Formats: sequence, C-alpha cells, structure tokens
Amino acid sequence: MQEQLEPEDTVTDLFFQLASIDRKRILSELQKEDLHLNELAKRFDLTATEVLRQLHRMTEARLLERLPDGKYRLTPYAKIILDTSSPLEFIARHRDYFIDHNAFLRPIEFRARIAELSGARLVGTAVETMNSVEEMFNGAQKKIDASVMGVEFLLDMARKRLEEGLTVRWLIDDSFIPKARAEFHSVKKLPEMRHTQRIIGQVNVTDKAAMLTIRRNDGNISYCAFIGEDSTFVKWADELFTYEWERAKPWYP
Repeated sequence: MQEQLEPEDTVTDLFFQLASIDRKRILSELQKEDLHLNELAKRFDLTATEVLRQLHRMTEARLLERLPDGKYRLTPYAKIILDTSSPLEFIARHRDYFIDHNAFLRPIEFRARIAELSGARLVGTAVETMNSVEEMFNGAQKKIDASVMGVEFLLDMARKRLEEGLTVRWLIDDSFIPKARAEFHSVKKLPEMRHTQRIIGQVNVTDKAAMLTIRRNDGNISYCAFIGEDSTFVKWADELFTYEWERAKPWYP
C-alpha cells in the first residue's frame, strides 16, 4: 500500500522533483521514448551512478517505473504533470512580461491554455509590432478580424483589404466610437462591426497569422505583443476573438 501524503507534502515533493535540471532533462527525454540507465547517462554525459540516483528518486516519487527489460518510462501521473506544467514554463520564460501586464483580464478558459502562445514570438516595440501587423494584414487571403482602438494606418490597411474582397470584422472599444464615426463617415464599404465597453487587449487574426496584446497593469494598451503564424497560436487567438465578438453588440456609424 502506498504511503498517503498530505496535499501540501505531495505538491512540495513534486516541485522538489521538477526543481532539478538533471531530473527535468531525464523526464523530457523519457517523454520521447523508454530508455535504459546507460542510454540516459550517455545522452547527458553523466555517470551511471548519478543517473541511477535520479531515477531512484523519481521512481520513489512515482514519476517513473522500471520495465522488465530494464528500461525506464514515465508513469501516467508523470505524463499529466508534464503536460499541465507547460503553462508554468511559458509564463516563467516571459516573467518580465507577465509582471508588467495583467493577464487576469483574459477569461479563465483562455488563461488555462496560455501555453498555446508558445509558438508565437514576443515583439517588444511599437514600431516592430505595427510593422508585423501591417505584414500580417497584407498577407491575409480570406479574412481579417481586429480589435480596433486607433492606429489610423492599420484602419486604412484593413479598409483596403475589405475593398479587395476580404471578410473584415472590427470589434470597437466604446471609447473609440466618436473617432470611428468620423473615420467611417465617407467609407462606402464597411466591415461588420460590433462594440464593447472595454477591449481588454488587442487581438488581430487573419487566416494565416495572429497578434495579441494585453493591457498593462496601469490599464493602458501595450504595444508589446505576441505575434506569429503558429497554427496552435492562431487557433487560440481566433477563438479568443470569437469569444469577445459574440459578447459584443452590433454597431453602425
């Protein structure tokens, strides 16, 4: 019968196991395939004694099990731990960003999937972000979905693509409505538009790429953005835009 640990002891032990770089590397390697002790030692240039010590620790912690042929493999418990630890690794990698930006403004179901942003690159300046969005809009082939809070040249670009036959949807922040009314006064072909009381961050999505910003802790919109063409990231951003779009109200200038 396995020893039952108190919840806090279980979590403390788990963090202890994952805190070792060598143990984490071994777990990552065993995600790919089952391996013998000597194979692991060779891959990591460690002594067999050291690898055995780490394997014993993780077997005791029920992260690994030893097979009859002598190979080690992950337990189902380890697999779910590694799978669910991806968001923590992503957040830690971008620690400075998440210190300065309020990710809690996003719905919890999207925060829980935040590791899906891993395939995007983090762009740190306004100029680089706007250039990337311009490239993204120009490369769109079917659609542009965009949160609209200003930046006139991007509006002009999206309007141009609308005239070229693309499907364009704009989600407008209420504070931008007076400006938007003036911007769209003389436009013959308008995108489908909806408005919301407060856009919680900018989300732009095309059929090929996506861009995401999150408001800073002071409430201001940030031009520090995640941008990319990774399919998982684009799907996440597309679902987030759809989530906000469906909760917004139709608007006509």
